[in-house]
Amino acid sequence: MFNQIFGKFLLEQKLISSEQLDAIQDNQKKTRVKLGLIAVSEKLLSQEQASKINRKQALEDKRFGDIAVEMGYLTESQVGRLLKLQGNPYLSFVQSATELGIMDIGQVEAAMDLYQRGNGFTNTDMEDFRSGDVDRMLPLYVRSQKQFSTELVGVAVRTIIRLIDSEILVEPSYEADRYEFENLAMQEVEGEHSILLGLAGEGNNLLAIAETFGREEFGKMDENAFDSVCEFINCVNGLYASELSLRNVQVDMVPPTFYQGGRVVAEDKLLIVPVYVKNRKVRIVIATDTGVKIEV
Repeated sequence: MFNQIFGKFLLEQKLISSEQLDAIQDNQKKTRVKLGLIAVSEKLLSQEQASKINRKQALEDKRFGDIAVEMGYLTESQVGRLLKLQGNPYLSFVQSATELGIMDIGQVEAAMDLYQRGNGFTNTDMEDFRSGDVDRMLPLYVRSQKQFSTELVGVAVRTIIRLIDSEILVEPSYEADRYEFENLAMQEVEGEHSILLGLAGEGNNLLAIAETFGREEFGKMDENAFDSVCEFINCVNGLYASELSLRNVQVDMVPPTFYQGGRVVAEDKLLIVPVYVKNRKVRIVIATDTGVKIEV
């Protein structure tokens, strides 16, 4: 996420070209290593243990290291050591940019200062930004007074990163009492709290999710493509509902559905988060504890 946000900023400021950004990111990919692979190479995990963690991660909204600790395979200090070995995206970006002679560290830092001033970020905010940690970065761009809304955005974004696209770009969120859409897949959750989670996109943009999650080429947003997006939303809501149940918050999921052309109208506010998935712009639409109707 860091690479996409900072890279887009550098392009907008004309500090580097798109070809140079591609070269930096390609170079980063050559050195990026998964935590499980590092743990196996360091002989802290067996291949079988790493595979068990990966299978468990596919069912739970948790990071690899957190699951490894819960399963008793690693200690927190060992996970910290592995994370340092893995490196963070900012340092990886700096290393790649300097190795390729595209920017030196002084130029990167100057660009970071410009980004900080332009966004009104504090020094602490910039530490979170530099960390490259999704959980620390998201609050910089997603802001809502409703706890369930921000929590659900986090689950949705982490699930997109894990299952669809590890290099997404998140833009600042905004709130509105209505949202007009071209294509919308959505699911409501009922019970002690009411929650609506939708994914909206223009044209065929939702195919970025439909085709990757469904492992099938649809070509256009037809019923089958929408069904795939709905299944993905059901997966996200299932993860969040499980998390809520651990906090003794009981909810039930309504079957997901989809619409083409219309608007979502909320009695209170909708939280809308623009996200680029595989370079296609989609929007996460969330409403919590408010009346909602779909007008088509």
